[in-house]
Amino acid sequence: MPIDMSAAKAPPRKRNAGGPTMQLKTIQPEVLTPREKRDRGLNGLAQLAQGLCLMTGLNADAAAIGMFFPSIATELAGVAETSEMVAKPIDFLIEIGPYGGLIAAVMPFALQIAANHRMLDASRLASQGVVPPEVLEAQMQAKVARLQADALREQQAAVQEAQAAMREFEAMSREPQRVA
Repeated sequence: MPIDMSAAKAPPRKRNAGGPTMQLKTIQPEVLTPREKRDRGLNGLAQLAQGLCLMTGLNADAAAIGMFFPSIATELAGVAETSEMVAKPIDFLIEIGPYGGLIAAVMPFALQIAANHRMLDASRLASQGVVPPEVLEAQMQAKVARLQADALREQQAAVQEAQAAMREFEAMSREPQRVA
């Protein structure tokens, strides 16, 4: 049984003289106290130092930084709250924070390139995500081979589809034309 919608009305539209509006969510930046900024900044610098230790094979030093420096950073940030002499150099050092992030992002790439050209020993840089160049080469060769196989598979499927369409066309053209 059909439903009679003839009496249904749409809700009234609200008119906006200024046109449609969009409400955008504003992303609030994380607000940190000076002490929190210093703590985070010092720990970020410690991570860079840890990475340098790992690059140079100083694994025990890297481990010591990871184990002990977070509590040192917290205490230094606390001392900096009451001592301008401690706060100034810390604040200066952590100003490189945004650049530190860029350095941290670029470092594994640069290390991998250096390892690829035998300037650095890849086995010493495994903790930084660096792999022996032979591994990268084999992975890239496998990827290229997969892409080539996929392309050939797609080509074969397209040829088969074209042949089937051609057979269908030929069969249809042999049949007498029917007039409706």
